[in-house]
Amino acid sequence: MLHKVIKIFLNSVKYYCVAHCISEHILDVVVCSGNSMEPSIKSGDIVIVQRFSTFFNDINKGDIVMTKSPINYKQFVIKRVRAMDGQTIRKGTKYLMIPKGSVWLEGDNQKNSIDSWDYGPVPKGLINGRVLYKIWPMYNFSTI
Repeated sequence: MLHKVIKIFLNSVKYYCVAHCISEHILDVVVCSGNSMEPSIKSGDIVIVQRFSTFFNDINKGDIVMTKSPINYKQFVIKRVRAMDGQTIRKGTKYLMIPKGSVWLEGDNQKNSIDSWDYGPVPKGLINGRVLYKIWPMYNFSTI
């Protein structure tokens, strides 16, 4: 009997480790909260985030990404890449050049978004992955 319990425990640990590696390095399922990305992503929507795109530097202008918040390292945010390093952003009458190794992130709901307009360019190293699909609610399943 003890042998069966140990075997079940070890199998559970093994499957947990595999699931953890997949969610950290390949794909993750994320429940979104907040309305800064409306109408593209609403609070309560569930999305799939592809993690390995950051390893291959496969982030492009227009992509929606999940990144660590530059102002609260314990929080993740989902924003759209509006400009890549080397490109410029216009702020009033001034132009801002995005530094090398950084991106400019904005929420689709600009009236209700804390984004690069508040905290500036974001280092690419803070990006955790690219949002691929919205899978919930089911009637609104789509690629992003």
